Amino acid sequence: MQSHVNPYLQQEVLSASPSRLRWLLIKRAEELCGVVSQMWADDQVDQADQWLLRIREILGELLGGVQDASHPVGKTVADFYVFLLQLVSEVEQKRCPDRLATLRELLGIELETWQQVLDQGGSQSASPLETPPRNPGVAAPAPLMPISRSGSSSENELGGSFSLEV
Repeated sequence: MQSHVNPYLQQEVLSASPSRLRWLLIKRAEELCGVVSQMWADDQVDQADQWLLRIREILGELLGGVQDASHPVGKTVADFYVFLLQLVSEVEQKRCPDRLATLRELLGIELETWQQVLDQGGSQSASPLETPPRNPGVAAPAPLMPISRSGSSSENELGGSFSLEV
C-alpha cells in the first residue's frame, strides 16, 4: 500500500456497500472533471490528460458493475455509461471545455440519483431500483455486481480493481 493513501478513505472504500461504492466512484469522477478544467486553465494539458484517463477508468468500473442485461433498465444504464465513455473520448480528443462541462453535469445528476438511493436506504436494500430516478430523463440505477476491491479473490470475475486515490 502506498504511504500517501488516506487511511480514512481507504477504510470507507473497503467497508462501503455496493451502492455507496458506486456513489464514491461517481463523486470522484465528477470531482476530477473540475480538476481537468482547472489544469486546462493553468495550461497543464499533459497532467489533465492523465486525469481524463482516470475518469475513463472510473466509468469503465461503473459500466462493469452493470452486469444484468436481462433486467429492464440494465441495458439503459449500461448505454448511459457507454455514452459517458464516448463523451470522455470526445473531451480527450478535442479538449473542449463545453463537453467537459456536459460530462461533469451528467455525472452530477448521476451522483444526486445515487445519493437519493443511499438516503432512502439503498445501502441496505436488495434492489436500488425500487427508488425512482430524480430526473425522468435519467435512468434508474441498475442492479449491481459488487465492484471489486484490489486484492479481492474474485477480482477477475468482478471486473478488476479500482482506487479513489489521487
